[in-house]
Amino acid sequence: MSIRDVHIGSIIRRVFLEKQKAGKITVTKFAKELGCVRSRIYPIFENRSIDTNLLYRISKILDYPFLLEYFEKERPIIVYLVLAEVDSSKIEELKAIPSLRVIETWSSV
Repeated sequence: MSIRDVHIGSIIRRVFLEKQKAGKITVTKFAKELGCVRSRIYPIFENRSIDTNLLYRISKILDYPFLLEYFEKERPIIVYLVLAEVDSSKIEELKAIPSLRVIETWSSV
């Protein structure tokens, strides 16, 4: 599987703005959850690359799998879900992502 060239900061900005518009997050709340001040948030949006630990924390806060952005869109990414740990609305959201193939049982693989 090849890796795409991604400007992760602009993707984080897009997802953040969508969540902000929906009233799910503010810059202040985002900064607080990341453990930094507001002024440290805006440079993240400009970064072409980002530390994986920071990307993981941002993914958790914004509830978005940013790591998937690095993989080719043409080839489906197979996701196996442990159904006991994933609520059904999340499963439906994942199924709606064209680049994902959601497998709910091992026999489907």
